Amino acid sequence: MILASHGEFAKAALGAVEMIAGKQADVATLSLTAEKSLETFEAEMKDAYAQLISECDQVVTLCDIYGGTPFNVITRCLASGMDMIAYTGLSMPVVVELLLTRDGLESAEDIRAQLVAAHAQAQAEIKAPVVADEDEDELDL
Repeated sequence: MILASHGEFAKAALGAVEMIAGKQADVATLSLTAEKSLETFEAEMKDAYAQLISECDQVVTLCDIYGGTPFNVITRCLASGMDMIAYTGLSMPVVVELLLTRDGLESAEDIRAQLVAAHAQAQAEIKAPVVADEDEDELDL
């Protein structure tokens, strides 16, 4: 898995995910910083891909936003023939779900289905229940 983002988001996301899921093998993070050129970032993407594809059956790449530079680099890599599954919407819930289930995912179609399901479940409104109390000025949450 390659996690790519503007700034250090991908690196921080992996660190947070590893607090939940433990240390993860075969995951690379790429950070596009103000000091880094497009060419350098693309070279890092190609290097990460080459290392992972030599060790793994599939490479999944997640980037932060559609249309941003990491997205554009991934698109260029795909157009040049790099065989990877690539999605936008890098988030902790998606990464956790994919990492915890990756051993049971046997095909590219399985991986894509898991990504779509994880994205669908990643966003939910949080509502706090209001508990009626004798003293309506205080709420027990």
